[in-house]
Amino acid sequence: MIGMNAPGANGVASLSTVWAVMEAARAGATDATAAARGFLPAVGASVSTCLHAGGFALGYTVTFPAVFVSRLMPKNNPIAFGLADGGRAGLDFARATLRSADPEAQAPRLAAVSP
Repeated sequence: MIGMNAPGANGVASLSTVWAVMEAARAGATDATAAARGFLPAVGASVSTCLHAGGFALGYTVTFPAVFVSRLMPKNNPIAFGLADGGRAGLDFARATLRSADPEAQAPRLAAVSP
């Protein structure tokens, strides 16, 4: 515990105590700033990872059943053609959305589907 000297006979000791308290507060603020600079990027990375995993799970749970159903039905019928056209339209829309958000970004190429 920091002792506070009453101003009186020894005023210099009182000033050195105040100075020590100010230095301790300054050091604590510097340490807190350094900790925050390390903490915020870690939080951002965790949020990004969670969003990526959620998007992957959503995309997989939607895509897998659709592909499974499309593989079960015969290829030469209007439903199969509609599923194929809808899939292509969805990919085109996703690519256009990604390009409009960041003109420099390229939409990832999918190995199974080529435009």
